[in-house]
Amino acid sequence: MTHDNSVQDLFEVRSPLDGSVVVELPVQDAGSVRDAVAGARSAQAGWVALSPSVRARNLRRLADGLRQHADDIAGRIRAETGKPEAEALTEVLVSIELLRLYAAKAPRHLRARRVNTGWLVGKSAWTEREPYGVIGAITPWTYPFILAMDCVSPALAAGNGVVIKPSELTPWTTLLIPGLCEEAGIPEGLVRVVTGDGSTGAELVSAGVDRVVFTGSTATGRKIMTAAAAAAAGPTPVTLELGGKDAALVLEDADLERTARGIVFGAFFNAGQTCISVERVYVVRAVYDDLAERVTALASTLRTGGGDDVDIGPMVSVAQRDIVEEHVRDALSRGARVLTGGRPEPAPSQVYPPTVLADVTDDMMVARVESFGPLLPLIAVADEAEAIRRANATPYGLFASVWTGDRKRGIRVARQLRAGGVSINDVLSHYGVAALPMGGVGASGFGRRRGLQALDEMSRTRTLMSDRLGLRREPWWFPYSLRTSRLVRALLELRGRGGPRGLLSALRRLLAGGG
Repeated sequence: MTHDNSVQDLFEVRSPLDGSVVVELPVQDAGSVRDAVAGARSAQAGWVALSPSVRARNLRRLADGLRQHADDIAGRIRAETGKPEAEALTEVLVSIELLRLYAAKAPRHLRARRVNTGWLVGKSAWTEREPYGVIGAITPWTYPFILAMDCVSPALAAGNGVVIKPSELTPWTTLLIPGLCEEAGIPEGLVRVVTGDGSTGAELVSAGVDRVVFTGSTATGRKIMTAAAAAAAGPTPVTLELGGKDAALVLEDADLERTARGIVFGAFFNAGQTCISVERVYVVRAVYDDLAERVTALASTLRTGGGDDVDIGPMVSVAQRDIVEEHVRDALSRGARVLTGGRPEPAPSQVYPPTVLADVTDDMMVARVESFGPLLPLIAVADEAEAIRRANATPYGLFASVWTGDRKRGIRVARQLRAGGVSINDVLSHYGVAALPMGGVGASGFGRRRGLQALDEMSRTRTLMSDRLGLRREPWWFPYSLRTSRLVRALLELRGRGGPRGLLSALRRLLAGGG
């Protein structure tokens, strides 16, 4: 890090392919972060005054803008992450899908809803959704555009402003978003980006935002929960998507050709740096050797590097690459075998080749701890029941997949897995469906991104009730009398019994003066 006395400290964003400097950006301090939140709040006052339908028109224009600037966005993604062009463009495609979902569905989803008032016949009641105000989003380096837009899209649809703190490894891509929003007619300053390291993220949590959305490690998520609970303005609600150790269950009746291709794609897409990557494969022993041979042959053909004709790019984080190396060393020391890969490319490249490990056991780190890299550990099990039991034997619960020739069987097994989402005979496609929510259980966090549930995460319920009759007093208001008790007893009969019998019993209570 360098220091410039005329501005704030600067940090360098470096290419994971050759270590060259992509851009230098400031580490924004507490004052800058508070100013960003205040600015977003000021702009939000005008944005929330617009109807959901008007906001939806802006979201459609933003989707069009993303399409028009797709190459520019993908270029920045590739500069910071080194991922193949197809994967960079996919970030833009998936973000467009999400914007179009909210443009189409948010106005209806957010509208006021009447509520039956039951025995309070002289009342009107309804619920409304109101935005929180300003959302603070802390996003990781894995998908610098998608994961920022996953927050921005529903937040804007619900009427919020947003301040994003991207990872210090990939902030340059995220910095495109405010300009794209303004080009679409969204108020200037409503969406802002603050750059820096972990200290900047910590400042954002305590800067007065109204909700925090975090995607990242379980350890950091715990720290954010603690800081949000202690915020000066009161406990701040959080949405957390945290670590995962996603399992694939391969049953003996699976189509092994499709299964092998799917699992290789699920394990090595984005160099394994995906929250819903396949990180454990439980294979029924009867087909274990066949599947191992197939995935090894496929993985061995994958092209690595940073050009336009590669399948797998570099790992963005040096620290994460070191974790992958540690997991491989640990597995080998405990009896695992490398079927392909297993050796990183020389520095300064951060490419780690697709690596398949056989004979993996539960005592190995690669079976227990999130690798978040291009590792594919194969674990033999006796049958379906053992596969389910071992897949669930983890504190994580983000995602899983089931591979079988019987779709009904796959659904039955899926419902027994402790995970926020499960695919049957497929992998990663879940993220391509904008209407499907994303999120986990246990150490994988709580709350949901994407889908209509994200609109609920970005807004809170306000309930309203209005009197319609205008009486001088309600019959149950002070002062109490025997008549008050008779009325309550009559209502107990009416609401407790229900139907004609309840009505007759209630009338007898009132007319007879019982009680």
